[in-house]
Amino acid sequence: MKYIGIYAGAVVALAVPAVTFAEMSGLSDTLQALVIIEDSSKMLETISLWSMLVIAFATSVMVWVGGRKMHGGVFGKVLTYFSIGMTLIFLGIIAETPWLQVVDILYLKMIHDSLYIVGYVMMGLAASKLLKVIKGE
Repeated sequence: MKYIGIYAGAVVALAVPAVTFAEMSGLSDTLQALVIIEDSSKMLETISLWSMLVIAFATSVMVWVGGRKMHGGVFGKVLTYFSIGMTLIFLGIIAETPWLQVVDILYLKMIHDSLYIVGYVMMGLAASKLLKVIKGE
């Protein structure tokens, strides 16, 4: 985290000359060449999808385990609510994956949106419970 400025500076140092010294008529072509990535094998898309699914599942489990280790109490309940909300959002993400495209898109969209709504409500309840404890109510 402390080296993010160096990395951002390196990216800018490499990208700015390409844009600056590009011909004015070909500026849009140069920008498109910097942005467009050819992925005909869908390997990058697959790696990105699997990384997102693994990280989302792992963080949901970590939060749930953290809530269980607190043996109840207010913070344990808050973490449990957060983990339930995160899990529902994770399941909503899975509803949008290419593997489930054999099901009618309308049903998938309804399932996705419903899981997101309930997941965010659960996380909102967790935040509300935490706020009550912090305020001493």
